[in-house]
Amino acid sequence: MTENERSDEQEELSEEQRISMLEKSVTANKVVLLILAFTLIVAISVTLTTMIISSMSEDSSLGEQEGFIQIQQELTSLKEQVATQQTIISKSEQAYSDLKGLLNNSSAPTFQRILLQQEKSYQEYIKSMKSGMYDLAHMVPGSRTWLELYSEQMNTAISKSQQRERELKRLQTGEALIEPDF
Repeated sequence: MTENERSDEQEELSEEQRISMLEKSVTANKVVLLILAFTLIVAISVTLTTMIISSMSEDSSLGEQEGFIQIQQELTSLKEQVATQQTIISKSEQAYSDLKGLLNNSSAPTFQRILLQQEKSYQEYIKSMKSGMYDLAHMVPGSRTWLELYSEQMNTAISKSQQRERELKRLQTGEALIEPDF
């Protein structure tokens, strides 16, 4: 087509036909531009999504590795602490058994047993003296008054001895002591 032919065609077209053709061409251009813009937007969003996902997976794997290393370090320190505590416990148990042995072999329990035996012997002696005084008082005329006088003193001595015996028994069982009434 030459220029003359074009100008002839353009002259032959009416104003309405020209506007119609222009509108069609503009509409076609708009559609092409919209498709191009939509394709460009989809391409950009796919690229951004891929970049975000890849960066997140790298960060999380780095974070997981760092977390794993930190947990391993904490586990190692906890194992060391447990080993230290076990050593301390075993030493404490050994010291406890040593102290228990020393206490059992110490002289305090032995003295307590001896004192308990002495108190019982003392009580038996006073009871036999009291019985002998009773028999003697019945044999000798006028001796009942001194029997009553000495019986009170012997009863007091027996009750004090029994009180000491109870306190010694409490010491053996670990109960609290009560102050004596001496």
